[in-house]
Amino acid sequence: MSAPGWRRFLGQSVWLVIFTWPALWSVVGLGASWHWLLSSLLLAGLFAFIGFRGQLRHWLPRASLSVFGFIVIVLNWLLAVSFYTQGTGFNDQLFFHITPSSLGVAWGTNRLQMITQFAALASVPLFIWWFSRPLDSREPNVYRENGVNREQPSAPLINTAVVSVLLLIAAALSYPVLDLAGYLAERAAYSSAPRVASTSYTAIEGSTPKNIILIYAESLEATYFNTSLFDENLLPELTKLKTEATVYTDVRQRPGTGWTIAGMVASQCGFSVQVNTPFSGNTRLAASERPYRSAKCLGDVAKELGYQTLALGGANSAFAGKGNFLRTHGFDRVLGREEILAQTQEALELSPWGIHDDDLFAFALAEIEIFEASQQPYLLSLLTLDTHHPDGYPAASCPQFAGGNPMDTALSCTDFQIGAFVDSLSEIVDLDNTVIAVFSDHLAMRNSHWSQLAANPLQRRLLFMVMDGERAEEVDTPISHYEIGPTLLAKANAVSSINIGFGRTAGAMLKSPVDERHFRRALYAEESLDLNLFRDQLTVDETALLITLGGAEFSITENGGPFLYGIYMLVFDNDGQFLDVLYARSLADVMPQMRGKLVAYFERKTRDGGQSFTVGRLSPDPDASRHYSQFGSLEIIGISPDEFSD
Repeated sequence: MSAPGWRRFLGQSVWLVIFTWPALWSVVGLGASWHWLLSSLLLAGLFAFIGFRGQLRHWLPRASLSVFGFIVIVLNWLLAVSFYTQGTGFNDQLFFHITPSSLGVAWGTNRLQMITQFAALASVPLFIWWFSRPLDSREPNVYRENGVNREQPSAPLINTAVVSVLLLIAAALSYPVLDLAGYLAERAAYSSAPRVASTSYTAIEGSTPKNIILIYAESLEATYFNTSLFDENLLPELTKLKTEATVYTDVRQRPGTGWTIAGMVASQCGFSVQVNTPFSGNTRLAASERPYRSAKCLGDVAKELGYQTLALGGANSAFAGKGNFLRTHGFDRVLGREEILAQTQEALELSPWGIHDDDLFAFALAEIEIFEASQQPYLLSLLTLDTHHPDGYPAASCPQFAGGNPMDTALSCTDFQIGAFVDSLSEIVDLDNTVIAVFSDHLAMRNSHWSQLAANPLQRRLLFMVMDGERAEEVDTPISHYEIGPTLLAKANAVSSINIGFGRTAGAMLKSPVDERHFRRALYAEESLDLNLFRDQLTVDETALLITLGGAEFSITENGGPFLYGIYMLVFDNDGQFLDVLYARSLADVMPQMRGKLVAYFERKTRDGGQSFTVGRLSPDPDASRHYSQFGSLEIIGISPDEFSD
């Protein structure tokens, strides 16, 4: 083979690798369908046929092909990320977590992997651009006949046009696009339209309800107790506690509940978290002054029943708007990483996520002693973090578990710490007057035990056990996140009947069973706002930090508190209909994901910096939007759809 031939062969081989690596990684290593790899190979061949024969002589088709290739590879990469983290395709969990804050944590723990993957993504458009150079700018494409060098004839342009159409069709029917379409169709099929969720209950008069201690065990699902899949000595303390508890053996995970803040909202409010705008994700609850304003959740009901309330977590309480949600739904105090560190005199060991579980439980015991002295019932919510994927983040004091799997060490250590915490509780609380619950916030995402967890996906269940001084039993009634809050209040003898949002007690579910399909649906309870940027008057008050659109007011806040700096953004569809609200520290944090969206946002770049307001398409191009500074009070009426056409 001649030198030019070797170069072409090498270039084509490199192209196949850099274009198909997400599919190859997912199919060979993560168990995805072979159809994905076949569709990637087909697309790679079509891209090569169109671009690598030197027929694109103008920069515009070369640039278009490069951009299209980048879009295709990013979609493939996103699907590969979903398979890597969850073992499944596109879903709400993925889009909720593709945010700067989540990527920042990933950067801190998997930096080399992220650099490698981002470099591979960037190489695709660069490769297309370079190898689609016209033939006259490269070495001539010649062959030898009868001792004479002759130039290969150019392929007819009609072939390129036909194959370009085939490329578009193949891309539209590719595995990632079909998976995305399936996800959107499934959401439509198994999700109900948002509606106001109601809460009602009948309090038990004349008696003092029991205290409630709710432990959200990060990703610690019931599957880990299956000794045919996991070491029988992995969770000895929790296994022992199960013999003293009411154990609910059939707790399902509905759509819209499969990540931490969604699991907390669903278990306390009785409905799923809806992702209105993919990529607004973990910022949206932080942007709302009072998330789910019309909902009455577990903390709200507990306050009405006379409970003191406290939420503790090792991670930053501002992450994903957890603190804002809890503070505005009945919790007197919400203490996360920063607040606990400020109250602790000695230095604490930290993981990339925050305070380790052993220090969290020690802090909780001190708070419980204060509660016990008050003689008033209390609700304490605890959120652990050391069993977070992919490998867990156990404290240095945790002994290594036999076998070498890092997640085993994290699981066994959290098991020991929960057991020790419950043992310590027996010395400071009346166990007959206290309900202690351990609940998975959600099913585990991809971790170093994924092969066992994903072996029987339909059999995976959440862990939920309740110790309330009553006899131990197993309850096989199917329930979901929605039933956790009502069940705890009923167990605490605080209510004789209750529903929170769409959730009932486990006892009520036993009396009135539901169809299996019931648990495949997400029930949403977000306020429906009929607001339109092109129809309704938009006003902004930079002194009061208030945006008004139509009859709705949006207080410019940061995690429910004072707005220090950043951007507060309203998001609309192309017809101007309101979709979502989000908060971010800077415009750069959301520009890659939200570029081209129709938005209206308030910006303060630094704590002492000036303020501005922008409405239009999110773009670096100043002509794509209207920009206002030093405006005081601003009224915008009669925005035309044509002004910001896509």
